[in-house]
Amino acid sequence: MVVIECPHCDEDIELDDDAFGLFDCPYCENEFEWGTDAEEDFFEGIDDVSTVKDKISKKPDSILIEYSDNPALRITAGVLFSIVMGLYAISSLMLIFAGFLVSDVEGAVSGATDGAVDSGVGAIIILLGFVMLAIYSTGIFFGVQMSKGKFSALIVCLVVSAVSLILEIVSWANSDSDECIKWEEDPFFAGMETCVDYGTPAFPVLSVIIWVVIIAMLASLVFVPKFRSQFH
Repeated sequence: MVVIECPHCDEDIELDDDAFGLFDCPYCENEFEWGTDAEEDFFEGIDDVSTVKDKISKKPDSILIEYSDNPALRITAGVLFSIVMGLYAISSLMLIFAGFLVSDVEGAVSGATDGAVDSGVGAIIILLGFVMLAIYSTGIFFGVQMSKGKFSALIVCLVVSAVSLILEIVSWANSDSDECIKWEEDPFFAGMETCVDYGTPAFPVLSVIIWVVIIAMLASLVFVPKFRSQFH
């Protein structure tokens, strides 16, 4: 039993626990309502009430999705990116070394001709090598930061990869130099080969594939929610 107060005369009235509906007060004989659930009012007029109730009772998982932490994902991506940047940094060091050799040759030629033949190709190569070294060293830094979960570093690495791919293709397309495509044994020096045919440099397939794979990997980390949740 449950004891309630009449809303009209404030007298105590006893009702069953599961009682609901309209009742007449035994004291003032006024009608009052008890036990009408707000939920019943909400579903009144809906044909398939059970289906609607089931949908409401379910938790809205699509509103807030929590993903488990998976640091191996970002660490792997960061390490791979840093390794590629390191390899390109080594190639830039080789370019700087080649620039010094060219500069020495230019100096010797200039001295032999009393300055009649002078060029700054070696200096340009050295400068280009240092610029590349700075870029790839920065890439190594951001690769390490990406492995630590820095989302801003991930964006920088993606931009650097896209720019590197574009530069790789543009550099090949605008190359004016030819490379040797056929070698033959030198008739004057035994054991040595000399180039007998030159042609357009081959398309850098390997480099393009590497950059495309890296861009695809980094883009998935940026745009896939489950992967993006590993960064902050």
